[in-house]
Amino acid sequence: MRRASPYLLLTVILGIGGVVWYSYQQRVAVQKRNRIAAPQPLSSTLNSKAEGFVYATSEGNRTVAELRARDYREIKDPPHMQLEEMELRLFHPDGKTFDLVKAARGSFYPAESRLSSEERVEVQMAMSTEGPVAGRILNIVAKGASLEIKTGKMMSQGDVEFRFEQEGGIGQGQARGAEYDPGTKELRLLAASRLSWNAKGPGVEAIEVESEQVLYQEREAKVYLSPWSKMRKGGFELAGTQSEVKLEKGVIRHVTANEARGVDRGPRRVVNYAARLLNVDFNENGQIEKVIAEQDARLETTGDSGVTKSAAQRMDLFFLTVAKGSQLEKALANGKASIVSTPPAREGRPVGETKILRSEAIEMKMRRGGEELEVVETHAPGTLEFVPNRTGQRRRRLAAERMVIQYAANNQLERYRAVGVETRTEPAEGAPKGSTAMLTSSRDLEAYFEPKTGELKRLEQWNDFRYQEGERYARAEQAVQQGPEQWITLTTKARVWDTSGSTEAREITLEQRTGEFVAVGQVRSTREPERGQKGAVPTQATAERMEAREANTKIRYEGNAVMWQAENRLRAPRIDIDRKAAQLRAFGGLTHQMVDERSAQARKSGGVLTTVTAAEMFYDDRERLVEYRGGVRMNRPGLEVLSSLLRSYLEPEDTERFNEQPSGGIEKAFAYGNVRITETGMERVRKGVGDSGEYYTAEGRLVLEGKKPEMLDIVRGVERRRATGKQLSWFANNNKIIVDGAEQKPGLSTLERKR
Repeated sequence: MRRASPYLLLTVILGIGGVVWYSYQQRVAVQKRNRIAAPQPLSSTLNSKAEGFVYATSEGNRTVAELRARDYREIKDPPHMQLEEMELRLFHPDGKTFDLVKAARGSFYPAESRLSSEERVEVQMAMSTEGPVAGRILNIVAKGASLEIKTGKMMSQGDVEFRFEQEGGIGQGQARGAEYDPGTKELRLLAASRLSWNAKGPGVEAIEVESEQVLYQEREAKVYLSPWSKMRKGGFELAGTQSEVKLEKGVIRHVTANEARGVDRGPRRVVNYAARLLNVDFNENGQIEKVIAEQDARLETTGDSGVTKSAAQRMDLFFLTVAKGSQLEKALANGKASIVSTPPAREGRPVGETKILRSEAIEMKMRRGGEELEVVETHAPGTLEFVPNRTGQRRRRLAAERMVIQYAANNQLERYRAVGVETRTEPAEGAPKGSTAMLTSSRDLEAYFEPKTGELKRLEQWNDFRYQEGERYARAEQAVQQGPEQWITLTTKARVWDTSGSTEAREITLEQRTGEFVAVGQVRSTREPERGQKGAVPTQATAERMEAREANTKIRYEGNAVMWQAENRLRAPRIDIDRKAAQLRAFGGLTHQMVDERSAQARKSGGVLTTVTAAEMFYDDRERLVEYRGGVRMNRPGLEVLSSLLRSYLEPEDTERFNEQPSGGIEKAFAYGNVRITETGMERVRKGVGDSGEYYTAEGRLVLEGKKPEMLDIVRGVERRRATGKQLSWFANNNKIIVDGAEQKPGLSTLERKR
């Protein structure tokens, strides 16, 4: 190897030294240029101060919290750090998301791991590198706050605002003082709290809530309001004491309120409601779907149709959601339920009755729009009461096992259907003294009302109908009342009765106010004897038609009428009775039968039957007179009298009662117009003719008068004697005759007695 020259080695060493010297001089020059002035002395309250503060806590390998600040100052007493532009990150267990707390200034207490600020503090929840996570509280802003770094608990006594966004909508609120615990995910607003939820969707109104204190549990998505609460949504308002709000995806889905009261204002009606406990369900758009009111629930609706008040131990209200909100569709009232409907007073229209419905269970279905009733139905026994609002109306009460009520427009009663019914109708104001309530019952009832006025149009009861008004009773298979008139038509096995008697027919039309009635079809009536009449028997009648007028004092039977009292019987196409005048009339061809038990002949034979046929008959009980007209034929045993007119005078009665049926023995009889008398014995027939005739029962005397009265005595078909004169008197008891008022010779005046 060739050795290097000594000069060359020296040259290299000198070159390296020059380079080093040059570098040193350059560094000295730089240090001189960048030399920092000597620091000022620290304040006696500071330990230190610096820029770019960073503080972190961890659990194992996971960072729990990280506190950063642009500047900081360390304070001696109490020991803490004052931070500028501070930022705290509280990491979630996944390590990827964190809650961010920011403030312009703050104080950090390392010993307590506590951060506080008197400035505006902003908290952003669930942050990540990808931005905020939906469905959580996004932002809290407080005027002054204190925060525990280890737990993340934040407290503020100043004004607080918060905002969150979820899938279903956006919520925001404000309060005076708040606490937030990220461990439990609970936000507590301490005073003067206000919240607002805006559900997503076109036309959906915001829900606003007010309370003194609010507790929001993020995990359960619940909000608790105390000690009082208010809620508003459009025209819907709710107030109460302690309340609970359930959220789902940022939308209020349920509200529970205690001691609740509120109002719902619509275009044509205002609804006031109250309950000790109220539950409200909302749909995903924040619209009301269902309301449950419990414990003394009350609902009052005021509108064009009047005022309707509902009450129950529990009410379930179901709503139909539409574009502009919610409309009441159906309501269920249970437990001492009642509905009171008071009609409005309209000028020029008579006011209707107030209607009160009571039952343990009532279902209400609303018309489209949710402002008017369409159908009301009871699911338990109940009552419907009509309370008068003007003179002339009668208080009515209907009790039934089940009821269905249909309404026309403006909540006007249109149809009422019930089963197992009992009704009570009180006398109208100003009714006569002594008027009593009208009672009815039936298995089924249906009523129709005028839609415009609410007045009763038709009332029908069927299946064992029964009626009572004072001492007046009625029953039938069916009863119908038409219009405001007080007439009731009873059909099928119809019967009316009182203490004076009864009437049965296929159909009976009864006037409720007066008791007048018309019976048609297989009529059968009974008139009871007046009280105190010993031994008296009822008067009975049958006919195709019967009328009872003027307090049952005027009676008419028509169509094959038959009336009888014991053995006394009257048959005629028409029979009229006037009880006040104590008179009877029969028309159209009659047959009258009377049993004589008082005459000598009756006492001897045990009763004599008298039968009279005629075109007409008139009976005056006070005069004891029976008058027959038109083709009169009277028959007694062994005696027949024919005439145009016959007047029979009956023996006096020992009582002042009115005998609707002529009874008792004939005291005397007067016949007029082509009189023909025939007495028939075993072998003898005696005949007499004249213009008029008289018959005296006790004497057995016959008198014939006229132009040429005549008597014939026929024995075994052979005429034995003939007598004529101006007046002929025949004494049947002693077998003699008087002609022209003087007794003739014995041979001419004596007639052989019948054998």
